[in-house]
Amino acid sequence: MSHATRVNVYVDGFNLYHAIVALRDNRLKWINLRSLGNSFLRPGEELNRVVLFTTILTWDLQKQQRHKNYIRAQIASGVEVIESKFRKMSRHCRVMDRYCARHEEKQTDVAIAVSMLSDAARDDYDRSILVTADSDQVPVVRQLLRSFPHKTITLAAPPERGGEARELGGLLPARERTPITAGRIRGCLLPRSVVDSTGRTVATMPAAYASP
Repeated sequence: MSHATRVNVYVDGFNLYHAIVALRDNRLKWINLRSLGNSFLRPGEELNRVVLFTTILTWDLQKQQRHKNYIRAQIASGVEVIESKFRKMSRHCRVMDRYCARHEEKQTDVAIAVSMLSDAARDDYDRSILVTADSDQVPVVRQLLRSFPHKTITLAAPPERGGEARELGGLLPARERTPITAGRIRGCLLPRSVVDSTGRTVATMPAAYASP
């Protein structure tokens, strides 16, 4: 008896979020990542896991609360969440001609790479879908192709990020490059109120996401 092909989805949260922001439709921010994963399935496949890699900012309370609300919605929808950290950095600003403080997300790229490689090593999936356009993931994709040639890798570049994803996409055959469109996201939105397995409401769509 044949078994279904197991699919894991690995989502670079900020890479996807900033691409959605650029679409200028706030409603798309309320995306259901589990539904997005299901939308990529081919005949004979089953969705095994969806993993969101993200970082909660600490310097804007309103954004922090919206982000935590979103994470609760994802967890209630069956998505695993792996959090990294922001680190305060000092970078030279050419416009101001001085050093300026800024926050940079740290550990996410490594967390994605480690998860994809370790999951492949323990045979947790047959096909992986990587949602990002970040060329920092080129090394892990190359390593996966070398070490696990029997496993399939699909790149799902966030909306309008095809140019940025060119280097990553160049490692894969055309069939395994599946750009995410705004239309696909519209078909994968969370309900206004998200409930957990007990029926308790754990997250509600922010009012700011109710209209473009």
